[in-house]
Amino acid sequence: MAATLEEIRAMPGLDDYLDALEERLARTVATHPGLVAAVGNEALAAGGKRLRPTLVFLSAPPGREPSLAAGVAVELVHMATLVHDDLIDGAAFRRGRVSAWQAFGPAGARAAGDYLFARAFAQLAATGDARAVSTLAGAALCLARGEALQRSQTHDPDTTIDAYLERCALKTGKLFEAACLLGGGGLGAFGLALGIAFQIVDDVLDCSGETIETGKIAGTDLREGTPTLPLLLAAREDEVVRAALAGGPLDGALVRVAATGALERSRELALDYAGRARASLNGELRRDER
Repeated sequence: MAATLEEIRAMPGLDDYLDALEERLARTVATHPGLVAAVGNEALAAGGKRLRPTLVFLSAPPGREPSLAAGVAVELVHMATLVHDDLIDGAAFRRGRVSAWQAFGPAGARAAGDYLFARAFAQLAATGDARAVSTLAGAALCLARGEALQRSQTHDPDTTIDAYLERCALKTGKLFEAACLLGGGGLGAFGLALGIAFQIVDDVLDCSGETIETGKIAGTDLREGTPTLPLLLAAREDEVVRAALAGGPLDGALVRVAATGALERSRELALDYAGRARASLNGELRRDER
């Protein structure tokens, strides 16, 4: 059986690893005092699950010390994408706090996002591990490609499910994959599949009103015209949803998404990808998984 979140959090050494991670994140962001450090500190203060560094820890082979530099690097890249995404999307809030571009202006947010990217690669470069730097650089390229793909799909209810899944892989799955590879256990396939499952669930939560889980206001994807799996499935059956996704009136559309059964079908696909992630482990356990 898959470990629960509580069981994962109870794994020996994880709390110490995450505590050290927070301290190093703070030091790394504060390296160059000024506007970019202030924006970065606000992004840190917003918190987060620290899921990607946790994957670095969990994917480390038994007997090998999990790389703290890798955990810091993947989290900084993730933070940078959030700062930039909020600016691109015009999002006013992030995890209940005013977004960076709202608080510090668009120029400040752009500079801070670039700064966080730079600090991430500085962490890995200091280890002298060229392969690790290459792995994270590849993931960062995929993030940029995924963002460009999302722009091209905006307000397009005819976006195919395959194109949506490609975007999930590029924008989310590849950084999960990188985290697992940076852990040193060769579990990239696990990370990629898990990342896609994670993104599908996040997109379902955006349609189901569970703001506390996502840190954003429910219905954001529909308002911004981002074609997620539940919206695409619902748009195939409901003309109101289809019109809303294409940029038309939003009134009542989010409620109709749930009425089509699209949320349940989306959850089923997320479970399928979670199953693929589990199957990819091939019996290879990491850390103290049981």
